[in-house]
Amino acid sequence: MPRTAVFLMNLGGPRSLAEVEPYLFQLFSDPLLITAPFGPFRPLVARLISRLRAPSSAEKYALIGGRSPLVEGTEAQARALEAALGSGYACHLAMRCGQPSTEVAVREALAAGADRALALPLYPQWANATTKSSLLELRRLWPKDRPLAEVCTWHDHEGYLDASAAALAETLARVDPAQRDQVLVVFSAHGLPMSQVRAGDPYPRYVEHSSRETARRAGVTSWQITYQSRVGPTRWLGPDTVAYLAAHARGRVVVTVPIAFVSEHLETLYDMDILARESALQHGAAGYLRVPALGTRPDFIAALADVARRGLAGQGLGP
Repeated sequence: MPRTAVFLMNLGGPRSLAEVEPYLFQLFSDPLLITAPFGPFRPLVARLISRLRAPSSAEKYALIGGRSPLVEGTEAQARALEAALGSGYACHLAMRCGQPSTEVAVREALAAGADRALALPLYPQWANATTKSSLLELRRLWPKDRPLAEVCTWHDHEGYLDASAAALAETLARVDPAQRDQVLVVFSAHGLPMSQVRAGDPYPRYVEHSSRETARRAGVTSWQITYQSRVGPTRWLGPDTVAYLAAHARGRVVVTVPIAFVSEHLETLYDMDILARESALQHGAAGYLRVPALGTRPDFIAALADVARRGLAGQGLGP
């Protein structure tokens, strides 16, 4: 039986405050992640920006425990997915920035005897800045004489949408029945510069599909998509999550959904649990709840295993 390496690909995050600056340097060094036209000066600019931003970024990480929990969360997903896939599969973490890097993952997989591989990005919705960047890095490192299958997007996978809807329904069930007609459901996704959208990136269309189907399956008829985590002065996808809540939260029980995030990290624990919560409550919200990231929910892991099997069979590979 072929020994299959399944690479769980994500952006990564600093595992300690000491890793914040190196993590930011890698982030700003990738022309797909940060598309500003730095040209041959990108390494120098990335070094300068990462040094300037590190103190403020470290303050944010300090508020959520002094590190990003994304790596340990992905490790838990890897072990759960291995159990769901059965013998012949080994899951490896391949972080685009930080550790364990894609290079480390490939080295470990080859040392373990893998003779074929599957790229499984943990971004449900394709975007050049995330999915494509991770896939290109793995293509560069994986031996050309060994098969490599790729999953590009699974924003419309039935099992994923069912798990997402179940998580939303469970959170909505926590709302006081007397306040059910006051609920405001907000799907929040990581933003993207409008320059990338105008260039044809399908990400916002995929986010809309995932949000619409999650809402429908959870029985939600009124909802809103917003975007968060903007970087730099250029125009990004909107409306901004914090600004939207400031304008619309009064008198509502706000329920936010991390539709583009399947693991807890800075974007959920800081941007949503601190910034978005503060914005909602300071502007008169009657309450604030956030749907947890899907993590290792059994229904989500089962869906991810099906995504992996379909990917190895060559199904649904296009962005």
